[in-house]
Amino acid sequence: MVDEQIDEIIQRLTEIPASAATARGSRNGSNSTELFDIEMDETPEGLDAVNRFLADRDWSDGIPVIPPTPAAVERMMKATKRPPQDVLMVMEPGFGLGTVEKIAINAVMAGCRPEQFPVLLAAIDCLAKPEMNHRDMQVSGHTEAPIILVNGPIAKKAGINFGTTAMGPGVINSANTAIGRALRLCLINIGYCNAGAGDPNFVGLPTKFGMCIAENEEVSPWQPYHMDLGYKREDSTVTVVTVTGPTTIIDPRSKTHEDTLNNIGSMMFYPNAGGGNWLKGWDSAQIGHTNRRMPYQGPYHPIILSPSRAVIMAEAGMSKRNAQEWLHQNCRVSLKSVLSKGTIPSDAEGKWVHHPELQHLSDDPEATIPALESPEQYLLFVTGGSTHYANFFYGTYGIATTPVEEI
Repeated sequence: MVDEQIDEIIQRLTEIPASAATARGSRNGSNSTELFDIEMDETPEGLDAVNRFLADRDWSDGIPVIPPTPAAVERMMKATKRPPQDVLMVMEPGFGLGTVEKIAINAVMAGCRPEQFPVLLAAIDCLAKPEMNHRDMQVSGHTEAPIILVNGPIAKKAGINFGTTAMGPGVINSANTAIGRALRLCLINIGYCNAGAGDPNFVGLPTKFGMCIAENEEVSPWQPYHMDLGYKREDSTVTVVTVTGPTTIIDPRSKTHEDTLNNIGSMMFYPNAGGGNWLKGWDSAQIGHTNRRMPYQGPYHPIILSPSRAVIMAEAGMSKRNAQEWLHQNCRVSLKSVLSKGTIPSDAEGKWVHHPELQHLSDDPEATIPALESPEQYLLFVTGGSTHYANFFYGTYGIATTPVEEI
């Protein structure tokens, strides 16, 4: 990564850049944001001047943006009580300070409206938590991306579509698209995670442009996800999970709840989808810019169910927890395959450090264990229109949920 960038690094450090734009604002170390004057006119080149200016500096996701004028950014920041220079997180790998103002600039560029800004801020609050392992997500060559899951009244207030084509294109999904895209622009522009440079993702996936959905709480037969965590129905929350995928679950012939669950369970073939690695202990993530680390449970697999699939299970008398426990018990891996991938941590007496109660199974060549450690790692989230399809996302790191600021 460095080899490919070193010539440009030297050039940027040793030459004064020639710019078509005139910079104005403070350069004396204060918190004032640098502003740029860009000349626009009615010609095709003039109308595209802002996007060409951003593209020259690699400050975009490659899709035309809304010009982040000072007035538009100021209007966006009125949707929060947080001060403009309040730092929500340090974004890696470039150690950019994720201030409210910088986030607002990217929100404007992505096409967000002020009523959607609190959702984006909550998503970044989630990403700032150590268990999200945000740095590894940013610099991984794997096709990983954050998915934003929204619960509560904020979904309607922000205009998020939770019905038919909730993860697709179209005007009906403008809020979903803008919020997801805004988070990606922040990761690019504040975190300096640009394609081909900070982001070494070898192939990539369209999901890296942004993903944001809300639960269809009105038609779901189960309580919404945030209530599973202890929040009240009237609370608004945002959950962020780092995922790869998705894989589509085609479920047209299911007549029973077990048919649907078997189809979901068949998605667990992916080697890194858990694979019983919990026997070796939890993963850990660095806490900020310290030498301390914290353990976190993972991965969490979001299973995006259409309402009709949830209804099939509910009519069979299954609660969401019942469905999760079914998946936990029936999605299994060979213990032999887990042992073949490395030794299990043991103490001085040879006893397994994690889950010693299962060590006796190591002598049984036919023994199996659950692919994931606990049932809640199968995150059932009901959204979209009524259909026999569903999406299975493979989680990679931890998960975080935070309330949405209401003003």
